[in-house]
Amino acid sequence: MKLHFKNRLIVLLARLAVVYIVFMLCRVLFYVWNDKLIAPLKLTSTWNLVRGSLMFDTVSIIYINLPFIFLSMFPLRVAEHKIWQKITLFFFMLGNSLGLLINMADVFYYPFKQARIVLGDFVLLKEDSFGALLINFLIDFWYGIVFYIILIAILWYAYKAIQQKVYPAMSNKKYIPIHFGYMAVMAIAVIFFVRGATFSAASFPITMNDAFLYTDNPSHTSLMLSNPFCVLRTMSKSKKVPNLHYMDDAEAQKLASTTHTVAAGEQFTLDRKTNVFLIVLESFGKAHIKSMSDQFKPEQETNTPFVDSLVNESYVFTNAYQSGLRSIDALPAIWASIPSFKEHFLSLPNSVSSYHGLPQCMAEMGYETAFFHGGVRESMGFVSFGKTAGVKQFYSRQEYEAEMGTDDFDGKWGIWDHKFFPYVHKKLNGFKKPFFGTVFTLSSHHPYSIPAGYEKQFTEGTLPIHRTIKYADYSLKEFFKSIKNEPWYNNTLFIITADHGSGSDNDKFNKQPNEYAIPLIFFKPGDTTFKGKDDRVMQHIDIMPTLLGMLDYNKPYFSFGKDHFDKALANDHFVVNFSNSAFNFTTDDYYYLFNEKEVIAKTDYHTDPLGKNNLIAKQTPADIINIKRFKAFLQEYYAHVNSRNYLPANEQKKREEGK
Repeated sequence: MKLHFKNRLIVLLARLAVVYIVFMLCRVLFYVWNDKLIAPLKLTSTWNLVRGSLMFDTVSIIYINLPFIFLSMFPLRVAEHKIWQKITLFFFMLGNSLGLLINMADVFYYPFKQARIVLGDFVLLKEDSFGALLINFLIDFWYGIVFYIILIAILWYAYKAIQQKVYPAMSNKKYIPIHFGYMAVMAIAVIFFVRGATFSAASFPITMNDAFLYTDNPSHTSLMLSNPFCVLRTMSKSKKVPNLHYMDDAEAQKLASTTHTVAAGEQFTLDRKTNVFLIVLESFGKAHIKSMSDQFKPEQETNTPFVDSLVNESYVFTNAYQSGLRSIDALPAIWASIPSFKEHFLSLPNSVSSYHGLPQCMAEMGYETAFFHGGVRESMGFVSFGKTAGVKQFYSRQEYEAEMGTDDFDGKWGIWDHKFFPYVHKKLNGFKKPFFGTVFTLSSHHPYSIPAGYEKQFTEGTLPIHRTIKYADYSLKEFFKSIKNEPWYNNTLFIITADHGSGSDNDKFNKQPNEYAIPLIFFKPGDTTFKGKDDRVMQHIDIMPTLLGMLDYNKPYFSFGKDHFDKALANDHFVVNFSNSAFNFTTDDYYYLFNEKEVIAKTDYHTDPLGKNNLIAKQTPADIINIKRFKAFLQEYYAHVNSRNYLPANEQKKREEGK
């Protein structure tokens, strides 16, 4: 039986529909074979699982069928030639056969790894024993080969059965524009789905971690994810996550423990009825804030009059740093105390795991948790990661526009800050108290636009970003102005920081460590104990343990950072970042450059901010101790990332015993 359709586009879509069917059959087999390793499906909405599965299958099918799609949609008559058609069939069968082969292998390999195959797993090909292992694998799971052959046969016969109707000859004048149109439609569809079914400029091609948009359960993400998506999306991560090893594991764990408990005698304490509201300001590097930067002349106009006004009313960490490179790195660092170094943590397949993050800890203490971001839900993996970290309520551009209309979109990233903050205010009023909320702003971002009607209100600065920094500061001021009479205002700790720096016209802030310097302000209205300046180093990954210490959290928790006010840890603390192909360690006194083997530079960044004098030749006993701690930190970091272990030791032990 043959099915004939009117035009090439319909024929292409019909053939791709068959690919969807065989991929879904693979998923059914995956579930049947691995059902004991997958949590009951009733824990996640069936419709959400179907939506997620279709999304990841769509991206997989697009990736492996790009040559086939191009050949099928080629807008010239040569595409109808028999040789061209044979080539098109060849690429269809080749791409989908390879994709199904990886999918089938995943069905039976999953119990050994309990995670989807990614490109890094192909390191096994280099093993001398790979040939023997492969033969044993094929013998043990011969029925998988039979099922695979059946799926290939379905593809072949379905392709042959789906044909285009033969019509009278068409002139080139009509033929070429029509087929160019078909190709354009398909090109737009490809871009749309690869970006996660959105055209938003704030979204990226979807990653494995985006599976958490459809479920909170890690095992259900494996059910939804399909290969070759996981392999192709990790191609840029083809290098295996490093496994740095400098010392005995027990010694490294002692020097850089990741399981913590709150110490007695905290400098600051918070009643657990106190609300906590975290404000992450887009691109608000310390260099742009006059009250926190020595690059401004006394007579020079400030970019941030409102933030400046908070400095004298708050507890300010004057030596604070980001824990990654870009916006995508901020929330894993703040919510889960996990930094990013060579790669964005959320872009690693190793980020697909279980967490016991700050929002979950707050929920255990009775807090209602929420996240606000004016971009689309898919933006930077914020929502998907937030769900794994324990956030329960999400308010993004979609929710805003459903209530407020579509007039406030900035045309690029999302909802203007001065429009989104009143929406945040409205939602906070409706929350059960206490609440733990996080808002991530977006307007102070390239292309540095100012909303209509505000162009004359904000003057140009010395950098293009300064005008939007002024606008963002104004939006923040209006937000605080609007909430100051709310009954919950004086009972709220506001933590104000930035996701990352954004350049400077001052050489000091274009050099490490100051290039990564950010504001970090703890503001509690009317509370005189939360005032002062703290010059000790602090970073994003320290926010979670520090806040849990202030709230006297009574369980062990996982953190790469440290409680800033734990006196036992204060003398050993440092900040770590990665730039210029080396790790950067910053203590209260010095900045060290570490190339994974040895420290190659040491500078006093207070007196020598441009790093002109390398003091490594004057290495002291304290330096030797510091370097050992640096190595222990990196060893522990990569050990946990390689094992996907982001839980406190007691929880991790329970999980392992449960297996």
